Amino acid sequence: MRIDRMTEPLAIAMWDSSWLRRRYAGGGFEDYGKALDELTERGYNAVRIDAYPHMVAAAPDGTNSERFLDPAGFGFHWYGFAQWGSQWTVYIYPKRDLADFLKKCEERHIYVLLSTWLKPTAEPRNEWLEGPEDLIRVWDETLRFLDEKGCLTQVIGVDVSNEIPFGTCNRWMRDHMREAETPGMHLNEAQKELYTAYYNRVLRSLRERWPGMPFAASQSSAFFHENRELDLTDYGFLDAHLWAEFFGFLKETGYRDAIGQFGANVMIKDKNAGTYWGPRIMPPDIRFEKLNEEIWEAWVKNRAMLTEKLEEGIAFIADKGKRFGIPVGNTEGWGSVMWAEHPMLGWDMIKEAGLIAARLGRKYGYAFNCQSNFCEPQFASLWRDVEYHRKVTGIIRGTQAPAGT
Repeated sequence: MRIDRMTEPLAIAMWDSSWLRRRYAGGGFEDYGKALDELTERGYNAVRIDAYPHMVAAAPDGTNSERFLDPAGFGFHWYGFAQWGSQWTVYIYPKRDLADFLKKCEERHIYVLLSTWLKPTAEPRNEWLEGPEDLIRVWDETLRFLDEKGCLTQVIGVDVSNEIPFGTCNRWMRDHMREAETPGMHLNEAQKELYTAYYNRVLRSLRERWPGMPFAASQSSAFFHENRELDLTDYGFLDAHLWAEFFGFLKETGYRDAIGQFGANVMIKDKNAGTYWGPRIMPPDIRFEKLNEEIWEAWVKNRAMLTEKLEEGIAFIADKGKRFGIPVGNTEGWGSVMWAEHPMLGWDMIKEAGLIAARLGRKYGYAFNCQSNFCEPQFASLWRDVEYHRKVTGIIRGTQAPAGT
């Protein structure tokens, strides 16, 4: 079954690179069977994962590797907060674990959307890719490997690159986009032409090599604001990521400094430090309790406006899909882009946004939809609320009435 032939909506969870990088004790994915059983218990019937095609495939010199040293993540990980990816430096085994994971998905009838962020490891293979032909090659080799292993049964489509043109570690694209940039502009016409030609070339070539397999390149917020007229002729589906955050309601809270920018250390003067007086380096979570209150207040104050804006975005995506005859949906959204599992942070905004978007997605015929981009075992407080997840997935899949739309 492919994403363009599904007979029911998919409730999909984005497991990004975490499914591979958090295989250590306490990471949440040390036991694939357990994680997938918990996923189905919550009503999800699909996942989107980073397939690591640049590591499953051979390096440009033709050498193959089974094991890679993967450095710890950035930002929050330094303080032990649960986020995406790995908290520790670990070894990863992309080929072995990808095949194993897909087999376990098949056993549980869970569909899989393959994607990639082109994450670097100690061996920076993402830096070695040159132009569209290299991206075509690594995806082709990855799909051939999976086909030989009999692991394509549950694969419903391939997102060749996360959130083009800015959401991946695609060094070639990053460098060429910088060369074409205009100071003061986010995206100019030369940049749009550059990345559109690049990804259309990738999509066409892979479609020719793998007829029947839908290919696409997932979209960032630039799609809604600056590239609304993108031609989707070569797309087999549309995965467009949208967050209420982009409508400005968090600007006055300091969210971007403390959470949205991964919480860099701040220098403060602490009057309550006893005998010590003067500037101190403090971890970012010193502000999280007050910040959490301010963010919730901003959400409540702007809830009606944000719901209206989310509906406009979802309606736009639905119309875009109809015009090109492709299924549409979202695997990453809906409240804020960055959040963390932390004692001082609550999940109320993330939960409400997920319910609102589930209802709107159903209203506009989304073929697949997510609760948020935090729907993973390491975000424990959210993950443990089984009944909440069942409510969201019931709305997405049409097994529960979408009251409140």
